[in-house]
Amino acid sequence: MNSTISDTRERLSEMPVEFTGSGGEYFRIWIVNLVLTILTLGIYSAWAKVRTKRYFYRNTIIGGSPFEYHARPIQILKGRAIVVGAYLAYGLVNMVSPILGGILILIFLGFLPWLVVRASVFNARNSSWRDIRFNFNTASKAEAAKVFLLFPFLSIFTLGLLTPYITYRGWRFAIANARLGTTPFKIHAKLGKYYAAFFISLLMLVGILVSLFIIGFLTLQRIGLPYGPESMSAMHMQAMLVPMLVAVFFILATPIFFIAYGALTRNASLNATQLGPYQFESTLRVGILCWITFSNLLAIIVSVGLLMPWARVRMTRYLAANLIMHGPPDLDTFVQGNRPEARALGEEASDFFDVDIGGV
Repeated sequence: MNSTISDTRERLSEMPVEFTGSGGEYFRIWIVNLVLTILTLGIYSAWAKVRTKRYFYRNTIIGGSPFEYHARPIQILKGRAIVVGAYLAYGLVNMVSPILGGILILIFLGFLPWLVVRASVFNARNSSWRDIRFNFNTASKAEAAKVFLLFPFLSIFTLGLLTPYITYRGWRFAIANARLGTTPFKIHAKLGKYYAAFFISLLMLVGILVSLFIIGFLTLQRIGLPYGPESMSAMHMQAMLVPMLVAVFFILATPIFFIAYGALTRNASLNATQLGPYQFESTLRVGILCWITFSNLLAIIVSVGLLMPWARVRMTRYLAANLIMHGPPDLDTFVQGNRPEARALGEEASDFFDVDIGGV
Protein backbone atom coordinates (compact mmCIF):
# COMPACT_ATOMS: atom_id res chain seq x y z
CA MET A 1 0.00 0.00 0.00
CA ASN A 2 2.70 2.50 1.02
CA SER A 3 4.85 1.56 -1.97
CA THR A 4 1.88 2.24 -4.27
CA ILE A 5 1.38 5.72 -2.80
CA SER A 6 5.09 6.54 -3.06
CA ASP A 7 5.18 5.27 -6.67
CA THR A 8 2.19 7.49 -7.49
CA ARG A 9 3.90 10.54 -5.95
CA GLU A 10 7.06 9.85 -7.93
CA ARG A 11 5.04 9.86 -11.14
CA LEU A 12 3.56 13.26 -10.26
CA SER A 13 5.35 16.57 -10.50
CA GLU A 14 4.80 20.11 -9.30
CA MET A 15 4.52 22.71 -12.04
CA PRO A 16 4.33 26.17 -10.45
CA VAL A 17 2.87 29.02 -12.44
CA GLU A 18 5.53 31.62 -13.24
CA PHE A 19 5.11 35.22 -14.29
CA THR A 20 8.26 36.58 -15.93
CA GLY A 21 7.10 40.10 -16.80
CA SER A 22 8.49 43.24 -15.20
CA GLY A 23 7.06 46.61 -14.29
CA GLY A 24 9.54 48.43 -16.56
CA GLU A 25 8.63 46.35 -19.63
CA TYR A 26 4.92 46.71 -19.07
CA PHE A 27 5.27 50.45 -18.37
CA ARG A 28 6.59 50.97 -21.92
CA ILE A 29 3.60 49.10 -23.36
CA TRP A 30 1.17 50.87 -21.04
CA ILE A 31 2.37 54.41 -21.72
CA VAL A 32 2.33 53.91 -25.51
CA ASN A 33 -1.16 52.40 -25.27
CA LEU A 34 -2.34 55.35 -23.17
CA VAL A 35 -0.92 58.03 -25.47
CA LEU A 36 -2.15 56.44 -28.69
CA THR A 37 -5.60 55.78 -27.22
CA ILE A 38 -5.91 59.47 -26.29
CA LEU A 39 -4.58 60.68 -29.66
CA THR A 40 -6.99 58.43 -31.59
CA LEU A 41 -9.98 59.31 -29.39
CA GLY A 42 -10.24 55.75 -28.12
CA ILE A 43 -9.92 53.88 -31.41
CA TYR A 44 -6.50 52.46 -30.50
CA SER A 45 -7.95 50.98 -27.29
CA ALA A 46 -8.70 47.73 -29.14
CA TRP A 47 -5.02 47.38 -30.12
CA ALA A 48 -4.01 48.42 -26.60
CA LYS A 49 -6.15 45.66 -25.11
CA VAL A 50 -4.63 42.99 -27.38
CA ARG A 51 -1.05 44.19 -26.71
CA THR A 52 -1.66 44.13 -22.96
CA LYS A 53 -3.26 40.68 -22.96
CA ARG A 54 -0.52 39.23 -25.17
CA TYR A 55 2.15 40.58 -22.83
CA PHE A 56 0.58 39.08 -19.72
CA TYR A 57 -0.28 35.80 -21.45
CA ARG A 58 3.20 35.29 -22.93
CA ASN A 59 4.83 35.99 -19.59
CA THR A 60 2.63 33.50 -17.74
CA ILE A 61 4.25 30.07 -17.91
CA ILE A 62 3.30 26.58 -16.71
CA GLY A 63 5.57 23.61 -17.27
CA GLY A 64 7.90 25.69 -19.40
CA SER A 65 5.12 26.66 -21.84
CA PRO A 66 3.66 30.19 -22.02
CA PHE A 67 0.06 31.10 -22.75
CA GLU A 68 -0.87 32.90 -25.96
CA TYR A 69 -3.65 35.34 -26.83
CA HIS A 70 -4.87 35.24 -30.44
CA ALA A 71 -7.67 37.80 -30.73
CA ARG A 72 -7.36 40.38 -33.52
CA PRO A 73 -7.77 44.05 -32.61
CA ILE A 74 -10.22 44.63 -35.45
CA GLN A 75 -12.56 42.01 -33.92
CA ILE A 76 -12.55 43.87 -30.64
CA LEU A 77 -12.91 47.27 -32.32
CA LYS A 78 -16.05 46.14 -34.19
CA GLY A 79 -17.59 44.70 -31.04
CA ARG A 80 -16.69 47.78 -29.04
CA ALA A 81 -18.21 50.08 -31.70
CA ILE A 82 -21.50 48.15 -31.58
CA VAL A 83 -21.64 48.25 -27.80
CA VAL A 84 -20.79 51.95 -27.54
CA GLY A 85 -23.33 52.73 -30.27
CA ALA A 86 -26.00 50.78 -28.41
CA TYR A 87 -25.16 52.58 -25.16
CA LEU A 88 -25.39 56.01 -26.81
CA ALA A 89 -28.69 55.05 -28.44
CA TYR A 90 -30.01 53.98 -25.03
CA GLY A 91 -28.93 57.31 -23.50
CA LEU A 92 -30.77 59.21 -26.24
CA VAL A 93 -33.93 57.11 -25.88
CA ASN A 94 -33.84 57.47 -22.08
CA MET A 95 -33.66 61.26 -22.40
CA VAL A 96 -36.72 61.28 -24.66
CA SER A 97 -38.71 58.67 -22.73
CA PRO A 98 -37.52 57.26 -19.36
CA ILE A 99 -40.24 54.59 -19.58
CA LEU A 100 -38.91 53.37 -22.91
CA GLY A 101 -35.41 53.53 -21.45
CA GLY A 102 -36.55 51.27 -18.62
CA ILE A 103 -37.97 48.81 -21.15
CA LEU A 104 -34.61 48.77 -22.95
CA ILE A 105 -32.88 47.96 -19.64
CA LEU A 106 -35.18 44.95 -19.22
CA ILE A 107 -34.40 43.87 -22.78
CA PHE A 108 -30.70 44.19 -22.03
CA LEU A 109 -31.08 42.04 -18.91
CA GLY A 110 -32.74 39.42 -21.10
CA PHE A 111 -29.65 39.42 -23.33
CA LEU A 112 -27.19 39.45 -20.41
CA PRO A 113 -26.83 35.63 -20.13
CA TRP A 114 -26.03 35.46 -23.85
CA LEU A 115 -23.46 38.25 -23.47
CA VAL A 116 -21.80 36.51 -20.53
CA VAL A 117 -21.53 33.22 -22.42
CA ARG A 118 -20.26 34.90 -25.59
CA ALA A 119 -17.63 36.76 -23.54
CA SER A 120 -16.47 33.48 -22.03
CA VAL A 121 -16.42 31.76 -25.42
CA PHE A 122 -14.45 34.60 -27.03
CA ASN A 123 -11.85 34.70 -24.25
CA ALA A 124 -11.47 30.92 -24.24
CA ARG A 125 -11.22 30.39 -27.99
CA ASN A 126 -8.64 33.15 -28.33
CA SER A 127 -6.44 31.73 -25.57
CA SER A 128 -4.06 28.80 -25.87
CA TRP A 129 -1.39 26.87 -24.00
CA ARG A 130 1.10 24.53 -25.71
CA ASP A 131 -0.58 25.49 -29.04
CA ILE A 132 -3.88 24.05 -27.79
CA ARG A 133 -6.90 26.35 -27.70
CA PHE A 134 -9.27 26.67 -24.77
CA ASN A 135 -13.01 26.52 -25.34
CA PHE A 136 -16.23 27.21 -23.45
CA ASN A 137 -19.65 25.57 -23.48
CA THR A 138 -21.96 27.64 -25.70
CA ALA A 139 -25.03 25.89 -24.25
CA SER A 140 -24.58 27.38 -20.76
CA LYS A 141 -26.92 30.37 -21.15
CA ALA A 142 -29.57 28.95 -18.79
CA GLU A 143 -26.93 28.51 -16.09
CA ALA A 144 -25.64 32.04 -16.76
CA ALA A 145 -29.19 33.40 -16.31
CA LYS A 146 -29.36 31.81 -12.86
CA VAL A 147 -25.88 32.95 -11.76
CA PHE A 148 -26.07 36.53 -13.04
CA LEU A 149 -29.78 37.33 -12.83
CA LEU A 150 -31.91 34.99 -10.70
CA PHE A 151 -29.61 34.41 -7.72
CA PRO A 152 -28.52 38.08 -7.36
CA PHE A 153 -32.21 39.07 -7.42
CA LEU A 154 -33.07 36.51 -4.73
CA SER A 155 -30.12 37.66 -2.61
CA ILE A 156 -31.94 40.98 -2.04
CA PHE A 157 -34.34 39.11 0.24
CA THR A 158 -31.63 37.21 2.18
CA LEU A 159 -29.62 40.14 3.62
CA GLY A 160 -26.56 38.94 1.73
CA LEU A 161 -26.66 35.36 3.04
CA LEU A 162 -27.00 34.05 -0.52
CA THR A 163 -23.67 35.66 -1.50
CA PRO A 164 -21.50 32.56 -0.84
CA TYR A 165 -23.88 30.43 -2.91
CA ILE A 166 -23.70 32.93 -5.80
CA THR A 167 -19.89 32.89 -5.58
CA TYR A 168 -19.90 29.08 -5.55
CA ARG A 169 -22.15 28.91 -8.62
CA GLY A 170 -20.10 31.61 -10.36
CA TRP A 171 -16.87 29.66 -10.00
CA ARG A 172 -18.63 26.46 -11.03
CA PHE A 173 -20.02 28.20 -14.12
CA ALA A 174 -16.60 29.57 -15.12
CA ILE A 175 -14.65 26.34 -14.54
CA ALA A 176 -17.01 23.44 -15.31
CA ASN A 177 -17.97 24.88 -18.72
CA ALA A 178 -14.36 25.37 -19.84
CA ARG A 179 -11.98 22.96 -21.48
CA LEU A 180 -8.48 22.82 -22.92
CA GLY A 181 -8.70 21.23 -26.33
CA THR A 182 -10.83 18.14 -25.74
CA THR A 183 -10.03 17.93 -21.99
CA PRO A 184 -12.73 19.43 -19.76
CA PHE A 185 -12.12 21.25 -16.50
CA LYS A 186 -13.87 19.86 -13.43
CA ILE A 187 -14.56 21.44 -10.05
CA HIS A 188 -15.38 19.52 -6.86
CA ALA A 189 -15.68 22.44 -4.45
CA LYS A 190 -17.94 22.16 -1.40
CA LEU A 191 -20.49 24.90 -0.72
CA GLY A 192 -19.58 24.89 2.98
CA LYS A 193 -16.12 26.28 2.23
CA TYR A 194 -17.65 29.36 0.62
CA TYR A 195 -19.86 30.00 3.64
CA ALA A 196 -16.83 29.47 5.89
CA ALA A 197 -14.92 32.03 3.81
CA PHE A 198 -17.83 34.47 4.06
CA PHE A 199 -18.14 34.28 7.85
CA ILE A 200 -14.36 34.29 8.43
CA SER A 201 -14.12 37.46 6.32
CA LEU A 202 -17.09 38.93 8.18
CA LEU A 203 -15.45 38.19 11.54
CA MET A 204 -12.27 39.86 10.30
CA LEU A 205 -14.30 42.93 9.33
CA VAL A 206 -16.03 43.06 12.73
CA GLY A 207 -12.73 42.56 14.56
CA ILE A 208 -11.05 45.38 12.66
CA LEU A 209 -14.02 47.72 13.19
CA VAL A 210 -14.10 46.97 16.93
CA SER A 211 -10.35 47.57 17.18
CA LEU A 212 -10.65 50.88 15.34
CA PHE A 213 -13.55 51.95 17.57
CA ILE A 214 -11.56 51.11 20.70
CA ILE A 215 -8.58 53.08 19.42
CA GLY A 216 -10.85 56.00 18.54
CA PHE A 217 -12.60 55.89 21.91
CA LEU A 218 -9.32 55.77 23.81
CA THR A 219 -8.02 58.68 21.73
CA LEU A 220 -11.10 60.75 22.58
CA GLN A 221 -10.74 59.82 26.25
CA ARG A 222 -7.11 60.84 26.17
CA ILE A 223 -8.06 64.24 24.75
CA GLY A 224 -10.60 64.59 27.57
CA LEU A 225 -13.49 67.01 28.03
CA PRO A 226 -12.97 70.49 29.46
CA TYR A 227 -14.99 71.76 32.41
CA GLY A 228 -17.04 74.92 32.45
CA PRO A 229 -18.92 76.67 29.65
CA GLU A 230 -16.64 75.13 27.02
CA SER A 231 -17.70 71.59 27.93
CA MET A 232 -21.01 71.70 26.06
CA SER A 233 -19.24 72.89 22.91
CA ALA A 234 -16.66 70.10 23.22
CA MET A 235 -19.39 67.47 23.73
CA HIS A 236 -21.18 68.80 20.67
CA MET A 237 -17.97 68.50 18.62
CA GLN A 238 -17.43 64.93 19.80
CA ALA A 239 -21.03 64.04 18.99
CA MET A 240 -20.41 65.23 15.44
CA LEU A 241 -17.04 63.49 15.29
CA VAL A 242 -18.33 60.01 16.20
CA PRO A 243 -20.47 59.48 13.03
CA MET A 244 -17.58 60.73 10.93
CA LEU A 245 -15.22 58.24 12.59
CA VAL A 246 -17.73 55.43 12.04
CA ALA A 247 -17.89 56.27 8.33
CA VAL A 248 -14.09 56.50 8.00
CA PHE A 249 -13.52 53.25 9.90
CA PHE A 250 -16.10 51.45 7.77
CA ILE A 251 -14.50 52.71 4.55
CA LEU A 252 -11.06 51.58 5.76
CA ALA A 253 -12.19 48.15 6.96
CA THR A 254 -14.67 47.09 4.24
CA PRO A 255 -12.05 46.48 1.49
CA ILE A 256 -10.35 43.98 3.80
CA PHE A 257 -13.56 41.92 3.83
CA PHE A 258 -13.62 41.74 0.04
CA ILE A 259 -9.90 40.98 -0.22
CA ALA A 260 -10.16 38.20 2.36
CA TYR A 261 -13.34 36.77 0.84
CA GLY A 262 -11.83 36.87 -2.65
CA ALA A 263 -8.63 35.13 -1.55
CA LEU A 264 -10.37 32.41 0.48
CA THR A 265 -12.94 31.61 -2.22
CA ARG A 266 -10.24 31.59 -4.92
CA ASN A 267 -8.26 29.07 -2.86
CA ALA A 268 -11.37 26.96 -2.27
CA SER A 269 -12.24 26.97 -5.96
CA LEU A 270 -8.84 26.35 -7.53
CA ASN A 271 -7.88 23.72 -4.94
CA ALA A 272 -10.94 21.78 -6.09
CA THR A 273 -10.22 22.19 -9.81
CA GLN A 274 -8.99 19.40 -12.09
CA LEU A 275 -7.91 19.30 -15.72
CA GLY A 276 -7.69 15.69 -16.76
CA PRO A 277 -5.10 14.08 -14.45
CA TYR A 278 -3.91 17.47 -13.18
CA GLN A 279 -4.90 19.10 -9.89
CA PHE A 280 -4.43 22.76 -8.99
CA GLU A 281 -3.30 24.24 -5.68
CA SER A 282 -3.82 27.89 -4.70
CA THR A 283 -2.03 29.20 -1.59
CA LEU A 284 -2.99 32.87 -1.33
CA ARG A 285 -2.50 34.49 2.09
CA VAL A 286 -5.00 37.14 3.17
CA GLY A 287 -2.46 39.26 5.07
CA ILE A 288 0.01 39.38 2.18
CA LEU A 289 -2.76 40.10 -0.33
CA CYS A 290 -4.01 42.99 1.83
CA TRP A 291 -0.50 44.42 2.06
CA ILE A 292 0.04 44.21 -1.72
CA THR A 293 -3.39 45.71 -2.46
CA PHE A 294 -3.10 48.70 -0.11
CA SER A 295 0.57 49.42 -0.86
CA ASN A 296 -0.21 49.25 -4.59
CA LEU A 297 -3.04 51.73 -4.10
CA LEU A 298 -0.80 54.08 -2.11
CA ALA A 299 1.92 53.85 -4.78
CA ILE A 300 -0.58 54.67 -7.54
CA ILE A 301 -1.94 57.67 -5.64
CA VAL A 302 1.52 59.04 -4.77
CA SER A 303 2.75 58.60 -8.36
CA VAL A 304 -0.43 60.11 -9.86
CA GLY A 305 -1.10 56.84 -11.70
CA LEU A 306 2.38 56.30 -13.18
CA LEU A 307 3.00 53.22 -11.01
CA MET A 308 -0.14 51.45 -12.21
CA PRO A 309 1.90 49.10 -14.48
CA TRP A 310 4.23 48.22 -11.60
CA ALA A 311 1.25 47.57 -9.31
CA ARG A 312 -0.46 45.31 -11.84
CA VAL A 313 2.70 43.30 -12.51
CA ARG A 314 3.32 42.98 -8.77
CA MET A 315 -0.18 41.62 -8.14
CA THR A 316 -0.02 39.27 -11.14
CA ARG A 317 3.34 37.90 -10.00
CA TYR A 318 1.96 37.17 -6.51
CA LEU A 319 -1.14 35.41 -7.87
CA ALA A 320 1.01 33.31 -10.22
CA ALA A 321 3.58 32.44 -7.55
CA ASN A 322 0.81 30.99 -5.39
CA LEU A 323 -0.68 28.66 -7.99
CA ILE A 324 0.73 25.19 -8.68
CA MET A 325 -0.39 22.44 -11.07
CA HIS A 326 0.21 18.88 -9.84
CA GLY A 327 0.21 15.95 -12.22
CA PRO A 328 2.18 13.69 -14.58
CA PRO A 329 5.30 15.32 -16.04
CA ASP A 330 4.25 14.29 -19.56
CA LEU A 331 2.11 17.17 -20.86
CA ASP A 332 1.39 15.57 -24.23
CA THR A 333 -1.91 14.10 -23.02
CA PHE A 334 -3.90 17.16 -24.15
CA VAL A 335 -5.48 16.98 -27.61
CA GLN A 336 -6.50 19.93 -29.76
CA GLY A 337 -10.23 20.16 -30.44
CA ASN A 338 -12.16 22.08 -33.07
CA ARG A 339 -11.22 25.74 -33.43
CA PRO A 340 -14.37 27.64 -34.43
CA GLU A 341 -14.24 31.41 -34.81
CA ALA A 342 -15.40 33.51 -31.86
CA ARG A 343 -16.85 36.97 -32.29
CA ALA A 344 -15.87 39.80 -29.98
CA LEU A 345 -19.28 41.39 -29.36
CA GLY A 346 -19.98 39.32 -26.27
CA GLU A 347 -16.65 40.08 -24.64
CA GLU A 348 -16.77 43.78 -25.43
CA ALA A 349 -20.33 44.08 -24.14
CA SER A 350 -19.31 42.25 -21.00
CA ASP A 351 -16.25 44.47 -20.56
CA PHE A 352 -18.17 47.68 -21.33
CA PHE A 353 -20.89 46.92 -18.79
CA ASP A 354 -18.38 45.55 -16.25
CA VAL A 355 -19.72 42.00 -16.00
CA ASP A 356 -17.42 39.74 -13.97
CA ILE A 357 -17.45 36.28 -15.50
CA GLY A 358 -17.82 33.76 -12.69
CA GLY A 359 -15.69 34.26 -9.65
CA VAL A 360 -12.42 34.39 -11.57
